[in-house]
Amino acid sequence: MNIKYAYQIRNGRVIDPLRGVDRVEDVFIKGSRIASAPVGEFEVEEVIDAEGCLVLPGLIDFHTHLNRAHSDIGIHPDLMTLPNGITSAVDAGSAGSANFEGFYKDVVCASDITIKSFINVSAVGAMTEQYFEDPNPDFYDIVRLSYMFERYPHQLLGLKLRIGKLFSKEYGVIPLGKTKELAKELGTVMCVHAVHPESPYDEILSYFEKGDILCHCFQTKGDYNILDQNGRVASYVREARERGVIFDCASGRTNCSFGVAQRALADGFMPDVISTDVITYSIYKPKVFNLLYTMSAYLAMGMPLDEVVRAVTATPAHLMGMQRTLGTLSPGALADVAVLKAREKPLTFHDQFGNSVHGDKLLVPQMTVKAGRTAHMQIDFAF
Repeated sequence: MNIKYAYQIRNGRVIDPLRGVDRVEDVFIKGSRIASAPVGEFEVEEVIDAEGCLVLPGLIDFHTHLNRAHSDIGIHPDLMTLPNGITSAVDAGSAGSANFEGFYKDVVCASDITIKSFINVSAVGAMTEQYFEDPNPDFYDIVRLSYMFERYPHQLLGLKLRIGKLFSKEYGVIPLGKTKELAKELGTVMCVHAVHPESPYDEILSYFEKGDILCHCFQTKGDYNILDQNGRVASYVREARERGVIFDCASGRTNCSFGVAQRALADGFMPDVISTDVITYSIYKPKVFNLLYTMSAYLAMGMPLDEVVRAVTATPAHLMGMQRTLGTLSPGALADVAVLKAREKPLTFHDQFGNSVHGDKLLVPQMTVKAGRTAHMQIDFAF
């Protein structure tokens, strides 16, 4: 009896870091899942010729702001992701205990992409750039936060906190200590934005444990960053990684220095996760644009392609607790696929600090498959 497949994506260079695969091979899709390669006769409804393309697991943008229904910074989840090869995303604390359920019902449940979330320790979350949330622990609604983790255990990844000159000037690291205490009580992790910090990173990272995430890890505002006085990655940063702390570049339009990133990469320290921190003010704008542009910038800085792919597939899938479902083209995984071209194109990437990076490749989307269905296809790829 013939096996019938929905798709055969053939002739593409498949990169799947979870399986250690980097070779030309076919990808088969049956229903909503990746299928094993057939043995014997088979039928295919649609054959996709991906010659000259990269065929990757659907990309995951691990740091985004998607609360478009209840804020002025949230992007449209499907419109701004699927055309760019992104099939899953994490909202990085756009909502807090007072408005998370509205975000969940109006955004998460209404989107085609897979969305997981951090919940902000501030009750109102990150709603606007006109003013910032108050990180005063006296205002944490611990009862309500506890209920959110009880009611949405498969949706929430952890607590989100922003500290630094613009956020915690009056409180120093007090919110960080309280957030860590609360994370332990709830049995979860914390994701911490520490930009223009008023305490050195050795003090900040002393609160971090296995699974906690330092986002914007290459920031350079203020007196402190992750480098030591010799321009090397500080020993306490490496010690934090050894004990399981996660480092997410979460570039943003103002929160990443290519100077710090290049020194870290030259010192053998790559980000665990590559993400955008994209909002309405940065999507399709210089410095961030989208995840593919950010990935291209790290390629230009010398990060190997397989490690760039790992940082937007296997690693974020693991952090989402979905390593068997997302971020891989293993048989049985959800059929999320990104087909890209690495086009030869001289390009200079800029950050806000006057640093420039010169590259010669730009990752360009061709086709996106979400759960076994075509979600996007470039017309010049189709014909």
